[in-house]
Amino acid sequence: MMNKLTENDIYLYFETVQQLEPQRVLDIGMLLKRAGSVSRKAMNREVVEGIQLDGVDFFPEMNFPALRNIYSNIMNETAFLEQDDIVRYDCVLMLGAEILSAKIVHAEFMRKIRRCTRYALSDCKYDEWSGNEDGVRVIDLKVDDDAYYLYDFGE
Repeated sequence: MMNKLTENDIYLYFETVQQLEPQRVLDIGMLLKRAGSVSRKAMNREVVEGIQLDGVDFFPEMNFPALRNIYSNIMNETAFLEQDDIVRYDCVLMLGAEILSAKIVHAEFMRKIRRCTRYALSDCKYDEWSGNEDGVRVIDLKVDDDAYYLYDFGE
C-alpha cells in the first residue's frame, strides 16, 4: 500500500525542480504516480517536457498507461542499481519516506544515489549523508510543519 502524500510534498517537488532548473531528474518512488497524476502537472505547477524525468518504481504491479507520458524512463530498484555510473542526474527526488525508507535505506542504494547526482531532496534525514566530513552539505527546509532536507553532494 502506498503512503499518503501531502500537499507540501507535491509543492516542494515542483519547487525544487523550478529552483534547481535540472535537465535530468530521478524520481525515486515516482511521486507523480503515487499522487495519481495523469501528466507532469499538479497544483498549477509542472515539470516541463524538456526535462528528462526518470522514475524508480517500487510498485510496478500498479501500472497506468499515463505513466509513459509522464516519465522518460521507468526502472525498478535492480535496474537502477545496475545502471552505469556514468548516468548522472542533476537532482534526485525522494519524497514519501514513510514508504520509501523500508525500500531504499540500505548502503548500496544510498551510495548509488550519492554517486549519480549533485542534489537529493528527501523528507527524511539520512545518517549516511548527514555528516559534512565528506563535503556533504545538508540544507534544512520547512514547509508549514513539515521538514525536508536538500543534500548537496558537491561536484
